[in-house]
Amino acid sequence: MPEHEIYVAGTTANLLLDYLATQGLALPELQGRLHALAALQRMPVTTWQALLVEIQQIRKVPALGLEIGQCVQPHHIGVLGYLAIHSDTLAQAMMRFGRFQPLIHNVAPSVIHPEGDALIVGWDGSRGGLPLLSDEVLVSGLMTLIRRHTGQLTAAPRCVNFPHPQPHDVTPYQSFFACPVSFNQPMLSVNLPLSLVDLPVTSQEPHLTKLLEQQAESMMQALPSGDALILQLQHHIGRVLQDGSPEFKVVAARMGIAERSLYRSLNERGLRYKTIVNTMRFKLAKDYLADPSLSLPEIALLLGFAEQSAFSRAFKEWSDESPMTYRRARIARR
Repeated sequence: MPEHEIYVAGTTANLLLDYLATQGLALPELQGRLHALAALQRMPVTTWQALLVEIQQIRKVPALGLEIGQCVQPHHIGVLGYLAIHSDTLAQAMMRFGRFQPLIHNVAPSVIHPEGDALIVGWDGSRGGLPLLSDEVLVSGLMTLIRRHTGQLTAAPRCVNFPHPQPHDVTPYQSFFACPVSFNQPMLSVNLPLSLVDLPVTSQEPHLTKLLEQQAESMMQALPSGDALILQLQHHIGRVLQDGSPEFKVVAARMGIAERSLYRSLNERGLRYKTIVNTMRFKLAKDYLADPSLSLPEIALLLGFAEQSAFSRAFKEWSDESPMTYRRARIARR
């Protein structure tokens, strides 16, 4: 892939802004550039790397990336961060992370698979990777989110592997990860014990709460009904949307109802499952499009579409206009 097509999410600039703030570093020119980048959907990976090097020249500490990664918050990686911490278990969060990683970067595809009594979370660097400084941010940020949102503040991987030459001082790595850390390995990876990935994920993230409250309100308005079965159905459709298309059999299984029984119950009410899903998606789509902080790819993800193009086609079928046309008209009316 040509270097100019490799990117990281613009929201990652907010991570660097927060890091500078925690260190009490007042750098108006750099902070101004970071604010501008944070407003973009993407930034070139070369820009991201240059920013890290610039901060490293100011903050001369060993393993600087580990320090930056410890400042990470879900909103630094956009909607994907919210979906990850709204997962039932850490395993589900990791699967979502792997599926939607292109919303964060396209440097190297993630490789997530069980191996023995561990879950391997890695990145295939066969097409090239990032410098050690950037990989430090990625892996320490991942472990920071895991520790914070499982409530296991001392959680440790089985091991961490870096594809880079070993630094002179490995003490910061051993201290932060609290496990064996190896260098000169084939790929960047974190081996998580299954006992950890089976833990539930907890969240006190205010950005996420607002988004989920918006989703819940839209679900209630989509099909106004005091019917307990329909309210339960709406709830489970909303949860399944976060992992992809809400297949009828998956939702029925989550509800603990046989497919035939659920189909019959809907038929008795004069309802069709596809109509319910589309009504919910359309209402949610209009609410999300009114939020300028959400990009079209993120909205497609929230609505369970595999691609932005599929969402755009569906929205045009529902409203006779494209999502962008709807958004512009909504903004113009404000």
